[in-house]
Amino acid sequence: MKSTEGAEGTEGAGAGAEGTKDAEGAGAGADAEDAGAGADAEDAAGAGAGAGAGAELTARFVTEVDWTKVVDPAIPVPAGQYGPDLLERLWSPDLSTAHNAADNLYFVCSGNGGSVTPAAPEVLPFLVEAVRDSAVAARVRLQLLETLGVLVRAGNDARAAGSGPTPGGRWRTAPAAWPAAWERAVDALLPLLADDEEGDEDVRGEVAAVLARATHRADELLGRFLARFEDEPHLSAAEQLVRAVGELAPHAVERREDAVVWLRQRATDAGKGEEPDVDDDIDAWLAWMEQHGHDVRPAAVVALRRALRPL
Repeated sequence: MKSTEGAEGTEGAGAGAEGTKDAEGAGAGADAEDAGAGADAEDAAGAGAGAGAGAELTARFVTEVDWTKVVDPAIPVPAGQYGPDLLERLWSPDLSTAHNAADNLYFVCSGNGGSVTPAAPEVLPFLVEAVRDSAVAARVRLQLLETLGVLVRAGNDARAAGSGPTPGGRWRTAPAAWPAAWERAVDALLPLLADDEEGDEDVRGEVAAVLARATHRADELLGRFLARFEDEPHLSAAEQLVRAVGELAPHAVERREDAVVWLRQRATDAGKGEEPDVDDDIDAWLAWMEQHGHDVRPAAVVALRRALRPL
């Protein structure tokens, strides 16, 4: 089996097995300053630089994944064969190394973004584990969530298309193992909606966007989204919850009407109002900050249009 960097080299992102070992060795012992300058160094420092994936998790990469299925779609085996270090590199303290691994996983799992490859169900549990782990750089976690969104859309399209092509003439495919793997991933992602760790609001928002594609669980997820909205302290994540409600509402059976009514309310509710000037009245500003009533009217209007669309 050739190193993951061998397959990555075809995409212009790496240079052979020795490069992989060198990059990982450098990342494991580097300070946050070695991860880059400015935002990159800051991101690496916040991602638990130096921790790596850990021995137990690394062993699971070896034993729980059928690596014969994890191949570069554009390169014949053995040159296109990946190995466990592809997943290990997601936990690298070097942001560039982790970013490149996430890029490779996108291509390995979805090809050009239109299909779910046999590799996807194999590595999906560990993609979700990386998303859940604050030791992984936030930027990389967001990258992986984008990949999950692409996979779920492709899986949904494959199910809807059955044995025929899409209206554009393209064939969508997904392996038989994908639906069960995605079902487990949904359960594993749900707790992240309530993760109030400071700085994770973008991750929470993207989790809501990914879960909004689990249309077969629309009623359950709508309940989760509506409840979380009341406790969500960040506007960006609250807006994404609103958009997720709009995506799921047409697929719901029991909660559809409730979701539409809720969106109509959000579309006209100014929430807690405009932020007071802290210099004019510190007490009013502190009271305003303690409230969670976000003004999500623009997002709610868009979401309401989605909710009312025919399927």
